[in-house]
Amino acid sequence: MMSFDLWYRTSVDGRRVKYGYKELSDGVAAISATVEGRSVMILQRSVRAPMTREEVEAVFAGNFLWSELAAASCGSPAGIGGLSG
Repeated sequence: MMSFDLWYRTSVDGRRVKYGYKELSDGVAAISATVEGRSVMILQRSVRAPMTREEVEAVFAGNFLWSELAAASCGSPAGIGGLSG
């Protein structure tokens, strides 16, 4: 059975972040983060087991700043460059 999880967490700078995790197939998962109406989704490959919430949050924490996503204009990749699973 494929896993799906959706949860909220407050970032260190006080922003409310909605995270999502969905197994797509064997070894592939879609993970997402939404803050202030802006979303980023990453396809994570070579997932050996369902990722924990902490592992999903760490992917985003290590790769981008929330302020950049919140400041990015809709449709502009400026705030999310460098996010490539």
